[in-house]
Amino acid sequence: MTTRHLLYLDANILHSFRWQHGSIVPTGHYPADDTGIRAFADAVRQAGGGLYTLLVDLVEEGFHADTLPSVRGPDRQAMLERKRSQTFFGTPLSGALSVGHDRNGRRHDERFLFVALTRPAIIDPWLQVLRAANAPLTGIHSVALLLDSLVQRLARPAERCLLVTLAPGGMRQTFIDQGHLRFSRLAPGLTEISADTATRCASEILKTHSYLTGQRMLPRSGRLPIYIVCDAADYTHLAPALADTDERTHHHTELSDIAHKIGLQTPAAHSNTLPVLLHWMVRESGQLQLAPPPERRTYRLWQARQAIIGTGVALCAAALLFAAKLWFETDTLDQKTQQLRVQNVALQAHLAQLQTELPPLPAPLDDLRSALATLDLLQRGDPTPRPWLSHLSRALDAHPELTLDTIEWRYRTQDTPTAPVSAPQAEGRALLSLPAPMIAERRAMIATTESFLADLARSPGKAARVTRMPVELQSDRAFRSTTTSTAAPPAVPQLEVSFALEDPP
Repeated sequence: MTTRHLLYLDANILHSFRWQHGSIVPTGHYPADDTGIRAFADAVRQAGGGLYTLLVDLVEEGFHADTLPSVRGPDRQAMLERKRSQTFFGTPLSGALSVGHDRNGRRHDERFLFVALTRPAIIDPWLQVLRAANAPLTGIHSVALLLDSLVQRLARPAERCLLVTLAPGGMRQTFIDQGHLRFSRLAPGLTEISADTATRCASEILKTHSYLTGQRMLPRSGRLPIYIVCDAADYTHLAPALADTDERTHHHTELSDIAHKIGLQTPAAHSNTLPVLLHWMVRESGQLQLAPPPERRTYRLWQARQAIIGTGVALCAAALLFAAKLWFETDTLDQKTQQLRVQNVALQAHLAQLQTELPPLPAPLDDLRSALATLDLLQRGDPTPRPWLSHLSRALDAHPELTLDTIEWRYRTQDTPTAPVSAPQAEGRALLSLPAPMIAERRAMIATTESFLADLARSPGKAARVTRMPVELQSDRAFRSTTTSTAAPPAVPQLEVSFALEDPP
């Protein structure tokens, strides 16, 4: 974890602290002279790294409230930069705090409070030490701005109030107007409240109230609540010197309660708010700071380096997690494969046992399989005369003069002994009789036969042909019917039709 070095600068001394797990640990004090600056440079070199944050508590601090048009993007930045340079000429340590929109003016006007450290020469020697050591400076903060963000987060202040705090730099009085910082004043030398300093502290509070009234920051009517942040023992010394009037009231705020709310592990010493301010400066990111971009260049490089390192660590962690996932899945598959192999061996053993317990077959198993396959082929290829008989019956219905005498069919195969078994084929023969009076009418018999054959040929797939006509039609023989043959003439003329049975679908 990166070490956080916290620096507190007042008019005389630079105080150095280290922030560690919510505690503020003092690490040194450096007077504002050449000896102190050299000692601070040695301490920075010996620290060997870490982030530095500077908190400035000086009298030379300016505040200016103004209303500007509400704009966004680069125009806003350029407008604020121009206004800061006009308001606080000669100091780069400045910033602009937005305090909301102006309700009385134009709808798009925005109110700003411009804050600056008006004597940068007091801070420059310490900044030069950090530049020479390439120490990352996160920012330069003001006590007044820290108190503003602290009040915004921890309490809902009155419309107007005065907040009194003590630190090594002196007693600071911060005026809050409509919930935002408006003015702050430092009284040097008043670092604690005692019986000897109580009267002076009360006098400084009265001076600040008179100044706010003279600058018309306070209305003529109304009471200003004044909150004094200290411990109970110190407030007992100050309370007799304070008197509530129609214009102001005084209230005590316990410093230890604030330290507990923000998670400070270091116990508050008397009424010194410095540990609370330093802890709040580390805890709350994104606060307004007054350092120009060149002073924070090393810090920006550190942020970029940390981002690259963090991205690499995240990618490495993701790769390790993915590799662990693949390893776990592979191990699971190996276990399942081993289980399946064990189950397969058990099933094979069980199957072998069942086969040994089966009764012996009358024939080899391969011969039985071949016979069953042949039987199945014969059953699937066995034709039936049912479709052709149905067709024949419809043709006879159309020719009631014909009489069916006999019909027969048989199966035949065309396979050779060496050829594979194929589906059997079937053929049939039907013998039909014509009416006896038609013997003398040869042309009528021919017409009836042709009409009957035409009806048989109407259905596709029902192949039929005449194998014997009732009348002989060969060109080398005389035109006669079957009754004129030398054999015993039939009682009636007959017609013989042969057909082939279809294979089942």
